[in-house]
Amino acid sequence: MPLKMIDRPNRPNSREAGWTLLEMMVVCGLFSILGAIAVPQYSALAMQMRVSTASTQILSDLSWAREMSMRTGVPHYVEVDSTQSGVNYRVKRTAVAGVVQSGSDPVVRSSLLGTRLTGVSFALNGATADPYGGAVSSATPGRVVFDARGLPSSSGAFFVASNDGLVAKAISVTGAGRVRVWTRSGAGWK
Repeated sequence: MPLKMIDRPNRPNSREAGWTLLEMMVVCGLFSILGAIAVPQYSALAMQMRVSTASTQILSDLSWAREMSMRTGVPHYVEVDSTQSGVNYRVKRTAVAGVVQSGSDPVVRSSLLGTRLTGVSFALNGATADPYGGAVSSATPGRVVFDARGLPSSSGAFFVASNDGLVAKAISVTGAGRVRVWTRSGAGWK
């Protein structure tokens, strides 16, 4: 016996299928509520990632300058570019053995993170002490020179922060040449 199709009077015609205006308004309302919650969270996360990227890049370049000093026997140093805003610095190699001549020493690496990472700069953001408890008055030590043994001329820290003051990191260089990233946690560092 062949099967017979039964027409159902309550089944909508294919031309009549779709969303009602009320259903569309409910869906749009839900999307706007989710967007209002997600956008600020995304913005905060994006800023944290920018500060982390800047601090990781500085850590990498300081470690590289130290390694190159030990490998080549020629002092290398990291110098903050004060002519530009943001997180900009240069890694240089001394042209004359043991003499730092900032104007004539060749640039080995140049970092213009300030142009790529908007909203991030060298800033203390209220920090009065470095991660080891030493008093600080500047967001950068100015110049960190590594000798042929990989030891820095002086210890110090680079402070990187978001312009809104919510995220801050410190990249410290100890007297033994150890480079480490610290994250601001309340009044201290971890």
